[in-house]
Amino acid sequence: MAKKNTYTPMMQHYLEIKQQHQDAIIFYRLGDFYEMFFEDAKTASQELDLVLTGRNAGVEEKVPMCGIPFHASKGYIQRLIQKGYKVAIVEQLENPAEAKGLVKRDVIKIVTPGTIMDEVNDEKNTAYIASMHDYQFGLAVVLCEMTTGEMRAQLIDKQVMAIQKIVLGNNVVEVVLPENFDKKIVRMIEDMESITISYQNDTNIKEPYKHLLSGIEDERIYTAFATLTNYLDETQKRSMAHLQHVEMVYENDFLQMDYNTKQNLELINSIKGNSRSMTLWNFMDKCRSSMGSRLLKKWIEYPLMDVNKINQRLDAIEYLNENFITKDELREHLGYVYDMERLSARVAYGSANPRDILRLIKTLEHAPMIFDIFKECSAYEEFHKIDTCQELYERIEGAIVENPPLNFKDGGVFVEGYNEELDQVREIGKHGKNWILDLENKEKERTGIKSLKIGYNRVFGYYIEVTKTNLSQIKEEFGYVRKQTLANAERFITQELKEKEDAIIHAQERSIRLEIELFQDLLNQIKVYLPKLHDLSQALSTIDALYAMAEVSNENGYTRPKFHQEHHISMSEARHPILDKSMKTSRYVSNNLEMEEDKDVLMITGPNMGGKSTFMRQTALIVIMAQMGCYVPARKVEMPIFDQIFTRIGASDDIMSGQSTFMVEMMEANNALQNATANSLILFDEIGRGTSTYDGMALAQAMIEYIVQNIKAKTLFSTHYHELTEMAEKNSSIYNVHVDVHEEDEKVTFLYRIVDGKADKSYGINVARLAHLPNAVLERAASILSGLEQTKMTYEVPSQVIPYMVKEDPIKEELYQKLEQVDVNRMTPMEALHCLYDLKESIQKK
Repeated sequence: MAKKNTYTPMMQHYLEIKQQHQDAIIFYRLGDFYEMFFEDAKTASQELDLVLTGRNAGVEEKVPMCGIPFHASKGYIQRLIQKGYKVAIVEQLENPAEAKGLVKRDVIKIVTPGTIMDEVNDEKNTAYIASMHDYQFGLAVVLCEMTTGEMRAQLIDKQVMAIQKIVLGNNVVEVVLPENFDKKIVRMIEDMESITISYQNDTNIKEPYKHLLSGIEDERIYTAFATLTNYLDETQKRSMAHLQHVEMVYENDFLQMDYNTKQNLELINSIKGNSRSMTLWNFMDKCRSSMGSRLLKKWIEYPLMDVNKINQRLDAIEYLNENFITKDELREHLGYVYDMERLSARVAYGSANPRDILRLIKTLEHAPMIFDIFKECSAYEEFHKIDTCQELYERIEGAIVENPPLNFKDGGVFVEGYNEELDQVREIGKHGKNWILDLENKEKERTGIKSLKIGYNRVFGYYIEVTKTNLSQIKEEFGYVRKQTLANAERFITQELKEKEDAIIHAQERSIRLEIELFQDLLNQIKVYLPKLHDLSQALSTIDALYAMAEVSNENGYTRPKFHQEHHISMSEARHPILDKSMKTSRYVSNNLEMEEDKDVLMITGPNMGGKSTFMRQTALIVIMAQMGCYVPARKVEMPIFDQIFTRIGASDDIMSGQSTFMVEMMEANNALQNATANSLILFDEIGRGTSTYDGMALAQAMIEYIVQNIKAKTLFSTHYHELTEMAEKNSSIYNVHVDVHEEDEKVTFLYRIVDGKADKSYGINVARLAHLPNAVLERAASILSGLEQTKMTYEVPSQVIPYMVKEDPIKEELYQKLEQVDVNRMTPMEALHCLYDLKESIQKK
């Protein structure tokens, strides 16, 4: 490659910018295009299917280059961001027509996976950027959703599952860390798919952001917050005025589920990754606005623990379903509610366009009607105090035309009469254009050339165009001055035309400049109301989410769950919400679940495809729906408040991290055994099947004994090891049920009914027959099975007294782990106090 100083001035400037932003693809503005050069061009041409060309840049060989039209950049940027790239946008900072020498250009913004704003096209989903501060015995994490400005903070343990839960569970797409961060954790995050890691070392909080931490006094949160806001400042090149107050998240306020549990239950994402596959969120999302959908998603992921808050939502559903006319009116008005959360954020961020303002006006128009309809709902009396910003509505209503252009250069954003000066300037421009038409007709008359026309382009301004066949008719006294020669025509100007051109073009430029100023003034007026608009959007999204839950409950005949402080759970005619709705050919079979105070483990046996896993999943989904404050698919549900749900369902290998099915199974089981309490719900589906039969049975039995002796959590345990059913005879805490089948002439019919008692056989060969295995295979299998049954090669549950297994003290283990991570010599006195306080709080929590 030739030396840098041999490149053209423009290319030298490009290389200087690239040197400063080596981890980003540079979008370099040249005229109406963003151009990419060198390796960036090669990368972009591959990722975006662009033609790779070359550019003369002052050296012998052409420089690799590709480009995109600047007005179509959003789609291209989004595609690159989704693949984990960063894009640095270099804009022209002065008018090329007025620039002397090289046009001044600089980076105006760096778009990264976590800072995408205008380029978002999925209105219902959220993507977070997170920062972390390592305080030795834990991590302080601050999360930010850029499109809404939402900010949350949390203290978590330095453990794989805790990090996985906060990063994957919140759809974090970018993590910002100091460069000296623990390399083990960095590798752990890198192993999680599609997460960009960025670095920022400045931990000083800038003055404009300090108010966002009011009420929070934890220095560890401060450090993580500073890391994140300084990174945002650096990449966005503007003040982040749309960021909201940081909300501290305390796990004890919500029903806890780790990332695998949320995946196994398909709450938000389908395991199959199939867009057609229904999740609980898809199923329940009857929201009329995208901000309502996002709130409903949050309610599903974070069910409540506070009975009063749960009942508040249930009361609202009851009110809406008892007043169905009210609910229909509410549905109508909610249909006019736009995504005010993101609209407000764009106003504060400075990226709102005229169409955003029209959507805000429409939302503010319908907001009073929504609150008026909802005012009779006594559960949410706090909504009576919400300011619906009618003063703002009256100020901005009628300012913008019905179909405004997206780009200000086209003009025509504001209605006539909005601003007197704008009207006057427009009038000049309008008369000027009429004058041009009159001049064209006059010149046709004067010259006798019927094909003569007056045109305009940015380079020459207005011109008179005459075809070459008519040039002989142009006389000297006409005062035509030749300006440009084309293949089949000549272009001329006249003194009169040039004089008028100045007035017309200045009027157009002035008109556009005025509209931009007026629009900025309009945004500034709206900014004054942002705190009220934020409160209003939260209230509207809450009403929308409540409407959705009422609609789902009413449509499907759900009932209100009841809560008690005892330890039994009762579900009568319970159904799986999604399967109950989606099974078109046959009616879904409902089932009862009764677990008395002293019954801790429900042992479920029966053949595959009989409905064991579905029964377990529906139990968990009903608990989640109940605790998020929704009616449930059952005739009657009475239950305690659960603090955690643990699942071991499915057999997906964690190949990415090099772990087998069995290893994943054991890790998930361990998570439950270590952290579950008597108030937890555990779902274990065929534990131990990933190893040899005797190994698997022994492990399964030991786990059940451990749960019964030490945890006493309500546990649904499905198994093919029929021998384990004998445990119920020796322990009254274990109760046997099985899925019912009808067998006739070696053919089985699944009845999908859960009934008392243990299954008397596995029906494995019968199920294989349904799958049409070769008859020779089926007959040989039946012969082998008969031989095994005669020789009694079976596992027997030991008849001796079960030894008491001492429960490992999870608090002690946790304290050891935390203390092991601490380097006392590196701690400040304040950090040592925090450490001591955290250790004490861990003990009190448990």
